[in-house]
Amino acid sequence: MIVKLKNKKGLEFDAEIFVATKPDLKLLTKDWKFNWLKLNSSNSIIYKISIENKIQGLIKLEEENDSYYVLKNIEVAPSNFGAKGEFQNTAEILMAFACLKSFELNIGNYKGYLVFTSKGTLIEYYQNKYQAELIFRERMIINPKKGKQLIKTYLKINLNNE
Repeated sequence: MIVKLKNKKGLEFDAEIFVATKPDLKLLTKDWKFNWLKLNSSNSIIYKISIENKIQGLIKLEEENDSYYVLKNIEVAPSNFGAKGEFQNTAEILMAFACLKSFELNIGNYKGYLVFTSKGTLIEYYQNKYQAELIFRERMIINPKKGKQLIKTYLKINLNNE
């Protein structure tokens, strides 16, 4: 999938999201916060967003049961971290992509619900930035309606016929 990453000046660059491989994860430098190679498991899928083979961010979706996947990890590349980051919308695109995958991978009553666990300090951020709802302790969801809005805004895909 082709998406548009924006730099600090607002210029857009074509980036691609696809499944990350073990060789991709082995190339990550030690300044990433997660050890993505160790996070890789048989019941999960790790997606990368890349520009010219340089990984700009990663997400891990993990099958929690036969009906749905949850967002287990999300991280932007160290070069994209914070206000001084090279690309400013990497996290938003990854979150919207996770919402898109919740429509594709989840079935039944779970279709379109993105479930994740947040660190306590980030709960308010996720509520404000992504309209996520706190459902139990640190467990959060983005409901299908809000997910479709994120997908339309950041991926430029309209799922209204879903």
